[in-house]
Amino acid sequence: MKIIHNKVVIEMDELQDELELVFPTLEYKNQIEEYLQEFLDNGEYEIAGDGGLDRIKNFDEWLRKVQNDLSEKDIEDNRIPATLYLTVRKSDNKVVGNLQIRHKLNEKLLQYGGHIGDSVRPSERRKGYATEQIRLALKKCKELGIDNVLMDCDKTNIGSAKSIINNGGILENEVYVDNELVQRYWISLKKRFAKRHVEEKNTNTIYKIKSVASNEFTGDICYYQFEDVMNKTIVPNGKCIIDNGYKWLEFYDYNSKVKLTAIYDENSQIIEWYFDIARRIGKENNIPYEDDLYLDVVVNSTGEVTLLDEDELQIAYDRFEVNKKDYDMAYNQANQLIKKLENNKDKLEEFTNKYLKEFLNE
Repeated sequence: MKIIHNKVVIEMDELQDELELVFPTLEYKNQIEEYLQEFLDNGEYEIAGDGGLDRIKNFDEWLRKVQNDLSEKDIEDNRIPATLYLTVRKSDNKVVGNLQIRHKLNEKLLQYGGHIGDSVRPSERRKGYATEQIRLALKKCKELGIDNVLMDCDKTNIGSAKSIINNGGILENEVYVDNELVQRYWISLKKRFAKRHVEEKNTNTIYKIKSVASNEFTGDICYYQFEDVMNKTIVPNGKCIIDNGYKWLEFYDYNSKVKLTAIYDENSQIIEWYFDIARRIGKENNIPYEDDLYLDVVVNSTGEVTLLDEDELQIAYDRFEVNKKDYDMAYNQANQLIKKLENNKDKLEEFTNKYLKEFLNE
């Protein structure tokens, strides 16, 4: 905790074990009634993400609705199933906020509402709780299979926008809803960072990174060598891609939509080249990442080229988590890549082997 100009500032890492999301039960009846009254006393008659509490104003009726909202068969008027959580401070079991996660989008929620609505009670604002409860909500979204989360807020609500941006929100556009200018943000849960294998507990991983600028490649290359592997990794086609002595090279070109991973066995023989199609390739806190866009192109050791995960892209598109522009871009990138790779296995192997040798000789 810091004190700046007589104001208490709570560091975000201090909050990471302070709050928890709790599904409402009868135990919280008195607290919820007080919670609602605090908003009303503050002149706020709409509470974002409250599951209709501001409208129903009766705890027992509201709790029945919240329970029914969990299931598509129990919900009314073809609405989207949703889970409501109370944000509870662990130290005193006080409800400091609330949020609702819609399990998927429809046309209406795509335009306004998004996946997550959330609020913090007036007396508990400016403590970082909004940012932290969104972080916790994103974990729940991942468990629901949501890969790209839409959130929105009024443009005048600077605090809400900041809490979304703090969780990786990227502004797509601004739209008018009932004469209010609303900002629409997307938060990707498909980002995959370099160095992630180093943090896994079932292996000891040697990790190196180097920056390269040449005619053939400009960007960062990450090297992994897996040792003391407790559970080797087998992919659906039966290939082993992580075992003792296996080596990976990941190529992050920040001007590209394609990330290449070259996978070698313990004898430094190629197993396959794996190309991820990405929304973007970038860096956060100086760590490279790719924001995965589902489609993958694989070249095996004999040069056969295969396109993977078209079904995953289609499902995401149908759920409104991928727009038409990104859907078409993914296929354009994949098709161009496939044409480039045909009959070019030897050139590809020469390219990745060159950098493998450089890492091995360091």
